[in-house]
Amino acid sequence: MSTIENVLLVGTDPVSGTTRIRSSVSQPMLGGAILFDLVSERRLVVEGSTKRKLRVVVADPTPVGNPVLDAAFDRVRHRGRQTPRTVVGRLGKQAQKNTYALLTARGLVRPRREKVLGLFPVTRHDVLAQGQRDQVVQATRAVLLHEQPADGTTGPIIGLLAAADLLKLVVERPDLKAAKRRAKVVSQGDWASEAVRDAVQAAQAAVVAGVVAASAATSS
Repeated sequence: MSTIENVLLVGTDPVSGTTRIRSSVSQPMLGGAILFDLVSERRLVVEGSTKRKLRVVVADPTPVGNPVLDAAFDRVRHRGRQTPRTVVGRLGKQAQKNTYALLTARGLVRPRREKVLGLFPVTRHDVLAQGQRDQVVQATRAVLLHEQPADGTTGPIIGLLAAADLLKLVVERPDLKAAKRRAKVVSQGDWASEAVRDAVQAAQAAVVAGVVAASAATSS
């Protein structure tokens, strides 16, 4: 599965069907996941020697064949050099809605309508692929807490969860401090190629910037 699919599946509470990725960070976090996926698919590349000079460039404008990635890619593939924050913002638009639709089509979740306080309609997503979700969560936890090596699945998930301050989705509160220390090591690790590692770090920076901006808007 793609990173965006894994991230949203992990972020969905298997008991209540609610999304545990708070709305203020959903767009930048999911946009960051899509950035990683598109770099992995060699559609985008991250260039630049320092964080301030990082730019995202289209390397191949052809569709990927994944409806979520292609819908997001359409927003950036005919543009020039862009900052990671700009790209992540564009990629993250409608990402949650589109990814849930894809997970539903694949039989991994099932949407359910209910009313909050008996008045406000909301959509929950019951996790049908409980075993698959548990496998991803357990693998991610093993990297964070048991020194297991990261890979192309767990590495970007950890980077995105850490940037959004959501490691609590995969570890218990007493383990959060150790998990945060380990996440910093993972983001600099040798589990991926330089291009992919650059994409994760660019996505992390963009997510942090998006979270800060959302927090500032909320407080004002």
